[in-house]
Amino acid sequence: MKKIAILLLTTVLTAEGLKAQVVERIFGEEKLSLEEIFYEDFEQDLSNWQVEGDAGVSLQYGFLDVDGPAGTEGLHAATIWCRRTFSGPQVVEYDVRMADFSFQAMFNIFLLASMPGEGPGILETGGQRTGQYTEYHQLNNYLVTILNQNRPEVKRLLCRVRMRLNPGFNLRHESWHLPLQYGRVYHVAYVVRPPEVLVFLDDVQVGGCSYETVLDQGLHGLRLWNTHSVYDNFRVSRIIE
Repeated sequence: MKKIAILLLTTVLTAEGLKAQVVERIFGEEKLSLEEIFYEDFEQDLSNWQVEGDAGVSLQYGFLDVDGPAGTEGLHAATIWCRRTFSGPQVVEYDVRMADFSFQAMFNIFLLASMPGEGPGILETGGQRTGQYTEYHQLNNYLVTILNQNRPEVKRLLCRVRMRLNPGFNLRHESWHLPLQYGRVYHVAYVVRPPEVLVFLDDVQVGGCSYETVLDQGLHGLRLWNTHSVYDNFRVSRIIE
């Protein structure tokens, strides 16, 4: 599969008359025009983020440090919501590195998440959740999990990519790839054109499906458990159709 490549940087006028940079990039077989609408380098504070769960979350040397170590009392997890609501076709990206001493190798994300029905939203109800995985299966979201697991039929540890639709935790795609490596920086990208989502790992497509449900808007939330990872360069770009 083809790698992602930056082809051209241009300037356009937004509706407000401001200049915006547009980058043309190739994802798989398709060239997309992207306008950045959110970027976080984790150099200042966590004001753009809301944390749920018992894993340690802090800023360390310009990185988002998430420490969910394995313990005798079960899982240690965190969901870190970007406080901004996103909508429409977009590309979500970040860099992540798993520490060598992590118990698990994984990085997951909830895309375009929202509360079902009327009432308070995800950020307003965060205090009602403990960070347990099943709590998020009740929300509207596209869930993408990337983690190392044993594949019994080949007796090997491999990277397993699964894409689920919530609420309901309904599996819509599964694929296997070479195992994730501790200490390596990965670039992860999700091309989101509801109801379609494509997943790229280090510029190579590792997953993709078309969900039967269109999620118009929502929050993006980073998710891990029993893993110590650092994140950087979280970016969301609008796809200019």
